[in-house]
Amino acid sequence: MKINHNIFTLPKPLFWLLAISNIAFAFWLESRFGSFWAWNITDLADKHAVRLEDILAVGQFVLFAVSVDMGIRHFVARFNQTTHGTPVPAILVQAVTIICYSIIGLFGFIAMYDHSAGQILAASGAIGFGIVYVMREAIADVVACIQIQSDGLISIGDQIQVRGDGGGYYEIVQMDRRMVTIKTVLQYTVRVPNRRFINMDYINLSKQTTEMGARRILELDLDSGNDADRVIELLSQAAEYTIKNDPNFFPWYRAFLAKINNGTYTFFLVYECNPTIPPIRSNGIVNLSIARFFKLGGINMNSTVEVFKSSEIIDTVKNRLKDVYRLGILKALSVEQVIQLTDAAQIVNCRANQHLIEKGHTADSMYILIEGSLEVTIPKDEEEVVVASIWPGDCVGEMSLLTGEPRSANVRAKVNSTLLEITKANIAPIFETHPELIEEISAVLEKRKAANQILLNKTIDADEVEKDIKALAKKILKFFFNKG
Repeated sequence: MKINHNIFTLPKPLFWLLAISNIAFAFWLESRFGSFWAWNITDLADKHAVRLEDILAVGQFVLFAVSVDMGIRHFVARFNQTTHGTPVPAILVQAVTIICYSIIGLFGFIAMYDHSAGQILAASGAIGFGIVYVMREAIADVVACIQIQSDGLISIGDQIQVRGDGGGYYEIVQMDRRMVTIKTVLQYTVRVPNRRFINMDYINLSKQTTEMGARRILELDLDSGNDADRVIELLSQAAEYTIKNDPNFFPWYRAFLAKINNGTYTFFLVYECNPTIPPIRSNGIVNLSIARFFKLGGINMNSTVEVFKSSEIIDTVKNRLKDVYRLGILKALSVEQVIQLTDAAQIVNCRANQHLIEKGHTADSMYILIEGSLEVTIPKDEEEVVVASIWPGDCVGEMSLLTGEPRSANVRAKVNSTLLEITKANIAPIFETHPELIEEISAVLEKRKAANQILLNKTIDADEVEKDIKALAKKILKFFFNKG
């Protein structure tokens, strides 16, 4: 919502009728009293009873003042309709109206009563100075309001970031002659006098480049024994993951080593998000992503950071399955069952741009991504179209593992990646001893599919979901034990 620049004007026929009335009235006065100007036929300085000439003189000044005011308003309204720049704010027109009536009124007083401009100007100047002194703050607020609106500094609904100590993020919710009302990220409303607001050091985030949000900084201090390039790579992956999965984060970020001090590295992750999100919340979301990627990337977040490479310590990579199994279909398993899978799982290293899975191939395994990132693609018009991204902790190929169905898409490594491969032979012993897990895993898969359908605004029938769960469980039983 923008500032209301609507300016009251008379309809065009009435405006022209008002203008013609001035001319007609002047000619009527000339024909009746011998002068176009009513102040020539009356003098309010001599003490006499009210006469028709007195009323006509005052009426001519009033008619003229209204005509001038409406003329200015019509000109400004037309300018606002045709201009492509910042429109003239209504409050400025109101100020001009007051000045217009004041000047014409003062001239009328001099012409019809005082006849001495010097005395009246001196008296009005002294009175005006006193009024200005008493109302200096109110006048300063009105002038600041005119400047704010004339320069288009803010509009209602804009998001601003106040810089400096004690700054924060605010939404503009109201403006009037005296105050700008802002709302904090905690939904408190604060009223700031216009004269103070115009001197604030702030950034109007809503008037920046299209789709540019609030840019915020996360600072991380790590031990200098850490591999700086590796940390920057993981921070970048965490930022990309957050952007892909949360629409409140914009596709812009910077990760870099900011300084080295007393045996520590200080890393900065600068990201961009919707300014309506409180910083404590946006930082929390990004920190969760960083924790996930650091954990799966083998970074130990103790006082001394240590980076483990999968090629050096295989057991370390396998044990990371315990950190991520709750993110996919294996969350139906217990920790003991996950440990059993860990012992049997195989480590797969996939180089950047290498294909891990090819569409149409028959397989009975799935992969859990530990480090790196993958892209799911499908062939279309002789090109590979990316339809999804796989992040550390995600799994791919689970339907082939559970049902033996051919691969439904291509999967390639976006960067050098490390995965754990779980085969039918690995998980079959667990299903043999705990057949109830088959239905639980079926429920996880079908409910996940239903949730994706809801995100696409498709109607989901709960009974249909239950039927799909039973059908998938039956298919898994048949593939593993030839039952069903």
